[in-house]
Amino acid sequence: MASRSIRTVVSLPRLLALVALTWLPLFTDIAVAQELVPPADVGNNGDYRLLKPRRGGFFEMLFGPSLLEPFRPPPPQSMAPAQPSEPPVPTAQILPKDKDAKKILVIGDFVADGLAWGLDQTFATEPKLAVVDDANSNSGLARNDYYDWNTELPKLLNQVKPDIVVIALGANDRQEMRNGNERVAAHSDTWEQTYVQRVKGIASTLKVYGRPFFWISAPPMRAAAASHDMAYLNEFFKPPVAEAGGYFIDIWDGFTSDEGNYVSSGPDVNGQLRALRLGDGINFTRAGRLKLAFYAQREIRRQTGLGEGTVDLLTSTNQNGQIEIGPDGQKHLVGPIISLTDPPPGASDTLAGGPSAPTQTGRKSTETPQYRMVVKGEALPVVNGRADDFVWPPPGASTSPATAAPTP
Repeated sequence: MASRSIRTVVSLPRLLALVALTWLPLFTDIAVAQELVPPADVGNNGDYRLLKPRRGGFFEMLFGPSLLEPFRPPPPQSMAPAQPSEPPVPTAQILPKDKDAKKILVIGDFVADGLAWGLDQTFATEPKLAVVDDANSNSGLARNDYYDWNTELPKLLNQVKPDIVVIALGANDRQEMRNGNERVAAHSDTWEQTYVQRVKGIASTLKVYGRPFFWISAPPMRAAAASHDMAYLNEFFKPPVAEAGGYFIDIWDGFTSDEGNYVSSGPDVNGQLRALRLGDGINFTRAGRLKLAFYAQREIRRQTGLGEGTVDLLTSTNQNGQIEIGPDGQKHLVGPIISLTDPPPGASDTLAGGPSAPTQTGRKSTETPQYRMVVKGEALPVVNGRADDFVWPPPGASTSPATAAPTP
């Protein structure tokens, strides 16, 4: 009796499986029919055959759609059209420069380095303007233990002998100073006084050098604190530069919105909307560098007249002058040493307009006109008829008394 009941229980699952397989097509058709909607409720021009049944059938009716949902692929999504990339900035080919071209020396930090590239592109087709890039990307005025511009600038001026100097500093100066083993916190009174003194040192060197110089303002940054510090440093640049006779170029508005906020894109030198700053919010793109150069070259041309089709307002630089620091600590522009006894190279002893005389060779240096005039203080021989001939009456003038005119 017990064995018979066990056989009945064991055969029950087989019976249920057989019933399910027998009635499965029927329930599937019922489920599909229940999903159809009368043609009056849907359009399709009244064609009932255009209606598509939902997927799932019998198993979805028993277990619901959630069981099958993870196995259904997501519907295809339409891809949005890719935005056209920004056209590259064209690069100009630098033409050879004349040997007597005016030199524009660019010094400073990484902003100056980008500015030099932009100026080189701007003056690419002008053979009489040459850009000399002597920027140090990691330098500044706060850390003169790394690079001291007040020490290096006189050496650069004596070596390069530029006609114009362009400076861009401050972007790396958001940090403490080091005076020996002492650390000076940024924004402190000591930090500000030392920083201003270093700015004045550069300005005074350029004033002594006597050539036009242009100081570019620090640019805005994406970080609000960094932009605040750049504006803070610009207040230290402008007064010493103006006092030394230089020109301060404020480029702030060219890289901010109408409200004065940082912008990464804006109009380039041609008025086209381009990315001006890189993704770090600090460095400049090529278009941004060209815009920096635009502000610099515009002021350079305005103040000096340099460039094609303009009047050169600069006098020639004395290529033999040197900047030296005297015993009093002051900077002086010292000219070349000239011997008072050596005859001028390629010149003769005969003054212009004087009587011709044979060249006297083998004459002692103490007998030359230069020695007698400069060392002994003697006057040069007077040449009859020259502007410095003050003999009266002039030679050849008649000294006889005037005779009365005959009476008719």
